[in-house]
Amino acid sequence: MHVSLPVMFVVTLLMTGLVRPAAATPISYSESVSGDLGEDLPAPTVFALDLGVNTVSGTIHFFIDQDVHADVDVDVYAFSVPVGLVVTNVSYAFATGPIVGNPAADDQVSFLLGNGNAFPSIPPLAGSGQEIDLFNDTSPVVMFASQLPLSAGTYSIFPLFLADRGEPPVGWTADYRWSFTVAPTTTPVPEPASLVLLGSGLMCAGTGRWRTRRKAA
Repeated sequence: MHVSLPVMFVVTLLMTGLVRPAAATPISYSESVSGDLGEDLPAPTVFALDLGVNTVSGTIHFFIDQDVHADVDVDVYAFSVPVGLVVTNVSYAFATGPIVGNPAADDQVSFLLGNGNAFPSIPPLAGSGQEIDLFNDTSPVVMFASQLPLSAGTYSIFPLFLADRGEPPVGWTADYRWSFTVAPTTTPVPEPASLVLLGSGLMCAGTGRWRTRRKAA
């Protein structure tokens, strides 16, 4: 069985001209641009992570007025990791903003990593949760290291505010930025340069056979 030169040429065009690796589109979500995130699970916002560094940024706050009415913004969301990808690093960068009254020096936010988009069971996926001291810890903080890498599936981020406070009014705000580094777990698609070499080899083989057949004729 032999393959004609025209067939070889078509195969080469298909391999080198039409086959392209899909472009990665990591998410970059900002509350200031796209709106506030939810406050409870199941989260209405589920981000589909992609290859590269995916980011989610916004602002959280806690405030208790003189009448002991609480105003809380916790920003709950979920994210999915597609098959063939894996989360290799998670970091949380933060900057404490305006402070009202005299919050306790140990004001903290505890982040729970849930397995799935539902209210997390106790303990959550990352043990008892990871606490961030918004006034004393150094930003950024590596998060959920004991659970990394995160394989394909859906996960949720659920913050809890933990602090003893003085007489109201008390409160604070904090800007944050989550970063999820995603890498492939499967064999990568051949690069165009490799496909060109393979296609060229097939063309040479086909051309040589075609010339041999012409001489024999």
